[in-house]
Order: sequence, then C-alpha cells, then structure tokens
Amino acid sequence: MKRITTLGIALVSVLFFTACKKENSINIDQNRIYSNYTIEYDQHSNQTSVKATFRVDHNSGKKIELTYPSRVGFDGESMSYRKIMGQYDFKRSGNAMNRPITYYDIDGKEFSNSGQNISGIDIPIGLNGISKGGNFFLPWNGGPIALGESVIVTISGGSQSGSKTFTVNSVGANYIILDQFKLQNLVAGTATIQIKREVSNSLMQSNLAGGRITSTYKGRKITINILD
Repeated sequence: MKRITTLGIALVSVLFFTACKKENSINIDQNRIYSNYTIEYDQHSNQTSVKATFRVDHNSGKKIELTYPSRVGFDGESMSYRKIMGQYDFKRSGNAMNRPITYYDIDGKEFSNSGQNISGIDIPIGLNGISKGGNFFLPWNGGPIALGESVIVTISGGSQSGSKTFTVNSVGANYIILDQFKLQNLVAGTATIQIKREVSNSLMQSNLAGGRITSTYKGRKITINILD
C-alpha cells in the first residue's frame, strides 16, 4: 500500500510539473504569440489590478514566458512575472482602467492596448437582506448595460459554504433578477454580495495570433443577511 501511495504521489508530481511547463518566447514564431489581458478596478480596495498572459497560437495554448528584450508593461511600468501562475501582473492605487498595456516582442515590435473606462457600478445603499422565497429584483447604482457589457452579481462568504453568481447582459438593463432557483441553494445567515460590470474586446494592436482585453469594474463588498 505504501509503495502504491508513493507511486501515486510521484505520478501527480510529474503531471503537475508537466502541466506547468512553459515555453520561452525566443523559441516561438512571434506571430504565434497570443496575448490575453485583464484590467480590473475594485472599488472596495480602490485598486487597479492588471494581468497579462501569453500563449502559443490561442487562448488554450501553452503559456509563454517572455525572453528579454521582449517584455510587457502597464502605463510605462514593468509588470512582474509570476512563474507558478505563468502570467505577468501589476497593481496600482486608484482607477487606472483606461491606461495602456504595452507588449514588445523579441523583434522590438510594439503593441499597445488600453482597457475600457467603463461606467461605475455598485450595490444600492440600504440593501441589508435578500429573501430566498422568490425571485429578487436588484437595481444597481450606475448606468445601464452598454453593448458588449455584462453585469455579474456574486453572493458568497459569511455563512455560505460556496458561492452563487447571477448574470445579465441585456443592453439598456439597469437591474438584475436574482432567480429563486439559485437563491434556494444558499443557507440562511450572513453573506457578502458584490456586483461588477465587465466587457471583453479583441486587441486593437496585435500580431497575427491576436488576443483579447477584458475590463472589469467591481463595486463594494456588502455584508447582507440571507433570509428564509
């Protein structure tokens, strides 16, 4: 039994390190490098978080670590590489969603793309409880949904063992319905609710492989009571 357990651990370790193996950009045709960027402003922490991931050919390809002089930066500042995650990241205080992410390939070509300065959104002041007894009508503070945008509400934490998400993407909508079916899977007690607005677009500047940039505005985290 001990030998089987040891072999199992060794196999898992091999699979883990194989999955985490990454390619270096110097070994790749630069036109095969796919770029995926996310820019997220969190009102709760008043912080903008930026992530950049590079892959071979498409969004599911092998991750790539850039080889100098290839590099990526946000608004003129270098982004740090996180080897375990296989991605670059950067954080800045305040809302900097419309600032550029600039990527330089190994040949010195420059590609600059900015996040979208989307409308702010937040849970309305005074919300302190949600009933599981039926669909819950939830308006938000902020503009209606624009073309290509989605609004997502997440309920988690507190007395909850998991999380539930609710999404609406109807252009012009200024409210979301939290449907009873999902609400009934929550437990009575406390929880945290947070709303975000998100939009994803193809890159304006890129190589042949292309890429996407996703901009997200997250409202405050609010503690509420889930009621039977």
